[in-house]
Amino acid sequence: MYTFLKDKILDERGREVMMNWEIPIMKEHAKIVTKNGGDILEIGFGMGICSNFIQKVKINTHTIIEINDQIFKRLLKWAKDKPNVIPIKGDWFNNIPENQKYDGIMHDTWKEKNYKSLYQIIPTILKPKGIFTYYTPDTREVIKHNSKTKYKWGTVNITKINVNPPIKKMNYKYFTRKDYYVPKITID
Repeated sequence: MYTFLKDKILDERGREVMMNWEIPIMKEHAKIVTKNGGDILEIGFGMGICSNFIQKVKINTHTIIEINDQIFKRLLKWAKDKPNVIPIKGDWFNNIPENQKYDGIMHDTWKEKNYKSLYQIIPTILKPKGIFTYYTPDTREVIKHNSKTKYKWGTVNITKINVNPPIKKMNYKYFTRKDYYVPKITID
């Protein structure tokens, strides 16, 4: 069972799943993923931070896939007054709508077991010039390295933003730097 606090979500072991210090990160991801407008796929709802920023942009559809039962209930409540939101319950790997292509895809999940499959699937579900972005604790160098191995199908741009994670107050130190690198992969 997850615990939902005002500023974070904790897993059953008291580890932070998501925290509100990530707001600037999610704002930048939303800006990137909605650059083309159109149809957006968001994998992982979390606290809904990125989703709120995505909804501020003129888009056609906003499909959100969420695996966690508790978070999915929150997603349904959040989506009630948003007619362009398509909530889907389950693992993204088995629940991406067939014959659907997206202008932008944002990926941010917790305890992801199918993550490595994502790199092969993304180019098959992005429209031409579609954009993929994802939450990552990686440095600029690691993202650049991945661009040569995992993202051969796209062009990678990286934006640096300054962040302030409350490292001393975190039970699970999932991010410990003051700089965050936002990857943007555009399909060639």
